[in-house]
Amino acid sequence: MKEIKRRELELLAKLCKQDKLPLKLAMELIRSAEKHAYENNSQGARMDEYHKLIKHYTKDISQGEN
Repeated sequence: MKEIKRRELELLAKLCKQDKLPLKLAMELIRSAEKHAYENNSQGARMDEYHKLIKHYTKDISQGEN
């Protein structure tokens, strides 16, 4: 289990570096998405939630840079 988590973290770090996003933000987005993705939601509903969270957080970052 620890090996899987380590690989996930390495992959996430690589993607964040490519997209110039802070790793901490990406981890928080994933935690928030998991927290809000209830078992009773369909896959489409969960995907919509993920997209909304990403859009919300990236909007906050871009506003903070100005």
